[in-house]
Amino acid sequence: MALEGKTKRLIPGSEPGTLIMVTKDELTGGDAAKKATITGIATHKTTQTANVFSLLTRHNIPTAFIRKESETSLLCQDCDMLPLELVMRRYAWGSFLKREPQYQRSEPYRFDEIKCEFFHKWAVVMSPLTPAPIQMEENEARAKYLKDGVWAEGVYTDPYLRIQGKDWFLHSAKLPVEQTNTLMQTTPVCTAEELSFIVNKLMLPCFQVLENAWKTVVTAHGPVVLCDIKIEVGRKKTDGQLVIADVIDNDSWRIWPGGDPKRQLDKQNFRDGHPLRMVSDNYALVAELTSAFLK
Repeated sequence: MALEGKTKRLIPGSEPGTLIMVTKDELTGGDAAKKATITGIATHKTTQTANVFSLLTRHNIPTAFIRKESETSLLCQDCDMLPLELVMRRYAWGSFLKREPQYQRSEPYRFDEIKCEFFHKWAVVMSPLTPAPIQMEENEARAKYLKDGVWAEGVYTDPYLRIQGKDWFLHSAKLPVEQTNTLMQTTPVCTAEELSFIVNKLMLPCFQVLENAWKTVVTAHGPVVLCDIKIEVGRKKTDGQLVIADVIDNDSWRIWPGGDPKRQLDKQNFRDGHPLRMVSDNYALVAELTSAFLK
């Protein structure tokens, strides 16, 4: 049975415990409030993910990737995905500055140690839509509360997750954390031991490997700087092992040739409303640049 998502389709694989992930010619932004069809972009995104996961595999970082099946599809281990977005940052940029405005500078603030953040993929729905805060799977929330590209008041998508011991609390991802109330408490989706494994064996090694790989990719403006990246993690259905799953492509990171945010090559160009032709050209370029990861 095929499953249809915003930017990909999942179908059963030909081998036990596998699935085929088919990329679509779609981009979304602003928590799916903005979307566009760009012919050919699926090929670029698939190439990027295959190149990235091949690199991670070579560095013994556990992933769900098996091989590239076609120009627009990947064969992967079937996983039960954790409803989390895991973000690693070298620079204070993007939505981070909304939560931590004290890091606002004339030049991007660089962290000496990689900053790890967690976000829940289930939206929080609260007053005036519900009498008490509840969590709702993102597809259901989108169907109910996203109209004409605008989310209804009281919906908080991809809420920021603050973990304090065994307690998990959800906050708005777009407001200063220290100045806003908790939206609600949520049930942990993994143990403390699993969370430690995710951070130390998946998130940090993933960032370090990709940061070093991008440093070796030299453009006309200098080496490429990895600003930040988001990944997703799942449990392999065959043995329960936690692995990096889903995709890592130009939707997943911010990359700056020569360390200049104005020269960004990633999906931020789409979010910022740049011409779709430019967006497509950047995705094609990044597919070509990541071929260096295979050497």
